[in-house]
Amino acid sequence: MTNYPEWVTKYKEKGIYVKHSKDKYYLYRGHSERIAGTKKVRFICDEYLGRITEIEGLIPSKDKVHDVVVSYEYGLSATVFVSCENIYKGLRKSFVKYGNFIMIASILTYIYEDYSLELFQFSWLSLRFTDLVFPDTVTDAQKLGIERGNRMITDTMKRIFGDDLQKTNAYLSLMRLIAINGTIYPSKIPPQAASLIDKYNIKMAGITLGDGTPSKTDDIWISFYH
Repeated sequence: MTNYPEWVTKYKEKGIYVKHSKDKYYLYRGHSERIAGTKKVRFICDEYLGRITEIEGLIPSKDKVHDVVVSYEYGLSATVFVSCENIYKGLRKSFVKYGNFIMIASILTYIYEDYSLELFQFSWLSLRFTDLVFPDTVTDAQKLGIERGNRMITDTMKRIFGDDLQKTNAYLSLMRLIAINGTIYPSKIPPQAASLIDKYNIKMAGITLGDGTPSKTDDIWISFYH
């Protein structure tokens, strides 16, 4: 066992590890895992806690997040959008310039029973439609288009998911995209959502969900097969 100074070992406890490098001491929280097929064990770092000095003691690690963290709802809005592709095409033909807005407002209304710029900004839809501008005023024709779009989306989702619709809406909406320091990370997939994804063959493309792999926003997409 390595002999560390008392001012270092006092920070040592179960699950806390010290690394000594070039006369400096670093503290980590971690665990050990056996390497498959061997008797060897490797250390897995779960968290870097900071540096230890004799005079200052533990100097905690600085927060590496230097920007506002944003969470986007992803799973449900993306599933609704792609599963209702024919509705989207129809609205774009009917409204041309405002077809994208009508579709997005319809999806938000389906999910939240309302639509607004703020709901849009915290949705995957804002990453998909980066150039969308909400109109200052919504015409009566556009309002009717949103109501119609919402009804068609509701009917389509009921047809596809049947008795699982309520669970689909609840659990897929838990799938988030988290923007940290300009990079987007997918959240862990809840088990119920994973079960629905498998049952209805919902294919996620462009990102590896659940493992924290960064992704550029242009790569975020979902393919839906039914």
